[in-house]
Amino acid sequence: LDLRQNSDVHEACVADLLAGAGVEKAYLDLAEDARVALLLRELQGPRLLSTPYAKLADRTQGELAIFRAAAEARARQGEAAITTSIISKTTSLSDMLEPMLLMRETGLLTPGTPPRAHLMVVPLFETIADLKAAPDIMRAFLALPGMATAARARGAQEVMIGYSDSNKDGGYLTSTWEL
Repeated sequence: LDLRQNSDVHEACVADLLAGAGVEKAYLDLAEDARVALLLRELQGPRLLSTPYAKLADRTQGELAIFRAAAEARARQGEAAITTSIISKTTSLSDMLEPMLLMRETGLLTPGTPPRAHLMVVPLFETIADLKAAPDIMRAFLALPGMATAARARGAQEVMIGYSDSNKDGGYLTSTWEL
């Protein structure tokens, strides 16, 4: 099995967690480089953002429940039960780091420098603009400490490309060219 969620949902959940923990009240207003720096700092440390004292949105609680269920399935059925977390509508490096923060909250990521994710984050690049940005996003992701090493240890870093959405976005010829 794998997990799959839209990057907008991950983004909203991370913003909710960061605000609830008093770390960053305006995560959604941050520039991409500030988001990445904040996420990398959080992924290095073991402090959890979710507490019983923070009033989290239902969506955030639901997403955390999904990741907790994945951790439980892996504990009961073995690591091969769930191996990937697919991020649809990936448009940035922070889109790949946000589910990793949710994994950290639920025991699916061991914090540190580098952090060790127990699920592979798999970006899904869907629009023409996303397909054009994909090589730079993947280079930046694999340049982060430990990410290329983790990919080599797994044997690969999966990447998904969306032929259907890119076809709707740019037409058949443009879509085929960009794919």
